Amino acid sequence: MDVLELVERAAAAPSLLLATDFDGTISEITAVSGGAVAAPGALGALGALSRAPGTTVAIVTGRTIQDVAARTAAVGAAWRVGEHGAEIATPAGELVYLAESPTEALDALEREADAAVRRIPSLWVERKRCSIALHWRLVPAEARPAAFDALGAWADAAARRGFVVMRGRSIHEARDAAHDKGRALAFLLARLPPGTLVVYAGDDTTDEPAIAHARAIGGVGVYIASSERPDPAVEPDLTLDGPAAWIAFLAALAARRGGSIGEAPRLF
Repeated sequence: MDVLELVERAAAAPSLLLATDFDGTISEITAVSGGAVAAPGALGALGALSRAPGTTVAIVTGRTIQDVAARTAAVGAAWRVGEHGAEIATPAGELVYLAESPTEALDALEREADAAVRRIPSLWVERKRCSIALHWRLVPAEARPAAFDALGAWADAAARRGFVVMRGRSIHEARDAAHDKGRALAFLLARLPPGTLVVYAGDDTTDEPAIAHARAIGGVGVYIASSERPDPAVEPDLTLDGPAAWIAFLAALAARRGGSIGEAPRLF
């Protein structure tokens, strides 16, 4: 499948779920996650799609639901999925799923993460409600062997406590094994008309369950490639080179499905 074929297929679907990751997909990766900003073109295209007939938009991320809602407020009515499916809010903003936080286990894992940071100060810890992450993007090259040893020991400790550790783009994240983005897609599709076509796009290991699930049910999985992670561990239908290519697709699709965002960009 090429991008023009995908536009045609998605434009013709009577019912479409257009689901996208945030970081590295509609936003460039930044040195610290707090600096990530969705591209205005992406927000405009997603907003137009959310208003198009027969179209449902979902933003599916590892960020907390409050964080992603604030960063994508311009989209308007869209499903928002936080913490890889542990938090789900409707297009009206109603929180309809909230997993129980494994607070005690996370507290213990956070203490071990803090100990790693004391050894490698350029590591930094991100605690969320149902998960915890160690970021190593800012670790200088000379400190990375020691940092990777610390990350490996921390990941082992997380696994012993029953967490799944996702090794993503300069991040190790421990989360509840009961939630992933593939299960989140299934949750959304159960609330949409039978036969809804799902198109999902993401750029990292956390997106692979959703790409695989989309393909398994006859939908489309799109991988957004980067120099850090040029190839996924699952087979996508389409690989695009960075967020700009995905955003161009969104704009072209919005124009075809009845959105009002001006002239669609050229895709070739």
